Amino acid sequence: MGFSRDMQSPRPLPPTVLELARRQAGLVSARQLADAGLDARRAHEKVGQRLLVHVCRGVYDVEPTPPPLRTVEWARRRGWQVPSDVLGEQRRRAAILALLTHGRLAVAVGLAALALHGVQGLPLAYRADVVLRAAAPREPGRGSRVRRFRATGSSTTPDGWAVAPLPEALAQAVLALSSRPRGRDHAVAIMDDVLHRGLLTPAGLREARRLTWHRPGAQATRAWWELADGRSESPAETWARLSCVDAGIPPDALQLERRDDAGRFVGRVDMAWRLADGAWLLVEVDGQEVHGRPGALVHDAERQNRLLTGGDVLLRFSGSAAWRGEVASGVAEVLRRRG
Repeated sequence: MGFSRDMQSPRPLPPTVLELARRQAGLVSARQLADAGLDARRAHEKVGQRLLVHVCRGVYDVEPTPPPLRTVEWARRRGWQVPSDVLGEQRRRAAILALLTHGRLAVAVGLAALALHGVQGLPLAYRADVVLRAAAPREPGRGSRVRRFRATGSSTTPDGWAVAPLPEALAQAVLALSSRPRGRDHAVAIMDDVLHRGLLTPAGLREARRLTWHRPGAQATRAWWELADGRSESPAETWARLSCVDAGIPPDALQLERRDDAGRFVGRVDMAWRLADGAWLLVEVDGQEVHGRPGALVHDAERQNRLLTGGDVLLRFSGSAAWRGEVASGVAEVLRRRG
């Protein structure tokens, strides 16, 4: 007895499609499916077989149950650490969706371009903006829009995405953040990240600032650029520092080197305040990338003991606590107590 066509297991997606989706945050375009031999009719069949999910016009997801954005937001509201690679993939996915929606002539700009450049500190949810390099039909995009920016050039990321050059993308992103709640905190974290990782030099940062002149939002962001400091090694460290600056207690030192009695290097502390008796108040902001590894707690406890000398105080905060502004209140309490 033979099997009917309906009883047969659906044929899996071609390996080329799966590999492409792996590089594109799970997404593929209708054009890419057609290039792999899946025309519109066959793509529709794959949707019915739950091998593809229709995301928006011309874009599909190869994962039937992708982790929704609200899951990450739900975890962060409860103070749970979310791995940075998960957050980065969420931001990158939004940018890729915009580019696939608007076609080969689209160039990612602003926050979307920064996400594809691999910059940290962006909001988790944002509107992905693109520009079109030539006259082309503007398709409605889910969570994206076509913008017009002055002097928007184009570069290509190592994985082939068309993006605005980093100084232009940074200028566009900072202006876009000018109207968002806590936009300054994200903008300064972005600036710190590009400086710390050498993606832009201080001269490059000044060029990005110049590109914002006489643009809507420039006046509101004028003071933000002065707060950038490439010594911050993560967005959480930036947010911790900004909360202390806002409270009128900026740190006396960033990345303070500590040595033992024999002069041997022990480590660096994220932020430090000199106390009245000559001791130090040391603050460490725990990042998921370092402190979330197996064995990190034991290593950190041993390191903490070596960092402290007579009279020193060490406070440790999670990245979520830094975002909530709890570093400033903790520091202020110790400073009041110790003069």
